[in-house]
Amino acid sequence: MKIDPGSLTGKEAYRLMISLIVPRPIAWITSVNQAGVVNAAPYSFFNGVSSKPPIISICAGLGKYGKKHSVQNIESTGEFVVNLVSEKLAEEMNRTATEYPEGISEVEEVGLELASSSTVDVPRLKDSPASLECVLEQIVEIGDPPTSLILGEVKAYHLNDDILWDREQGVDLSALGLIGRLGGNQYLKLHDTFEMQRIPYTPHTPADNSV
Repeated sequence: MKIDPGSLTGKEAYRLMISLIVPRPIAWITSVNQAGVVNAAPYSFFNGVSSKPPIISICAGLGKYGKKHSVQNIESTGEFVVNLVSEKLAEEMNRTATEYPEGISEVEEVGLELASSSTVDVPRLKDSPASLECVLEQIVEIGDPPTSLILGEVKAYHLNDDILWDREQGVDLSALGLIGRLGGNQYLKLHDTFEMQRIPYTPHTPADNSV
């Protein structure tokens, strides 16, 4: 089956992409508006771009009220925090996905606990297993209607005390207990993993067929 992207409506194109590009990590973004209201909203078009400097990317389309509050806040302050989502926070994360009117804090509505950040003025979510304090690198508007591609530089990482980190092996994924986004309303628990070692290239030596 061949699908022409030009033949799809906006909703059809979105549903196809989120069904094929799976699983996706979830960036639960905290940001602050000019009045000091803390916003919390999840975005699953999220990934890493580079490691040195550490740059992450997040894409946010238009919402019911136009440009989403997270994007407006990031444009205004140049700061935000990406909080990762564990299984135990799934329900709270889902509740913050609702588009609240301007001036309403999802943090207060859902009852989330905040913690101070060390390098930005935006608080992080205390119960998140890991948080990334970020400053805005740039925002690129793509498409029609526009999607905001946000590039941010990570200025500090916060890991819960029970999360083990090894400089050679990285972070203990089992302790993180993260969930990922699939298509529609489906999510994934990070349990069934497997490991494969990369195999180095070995030049092929032709067989000697001389007599």
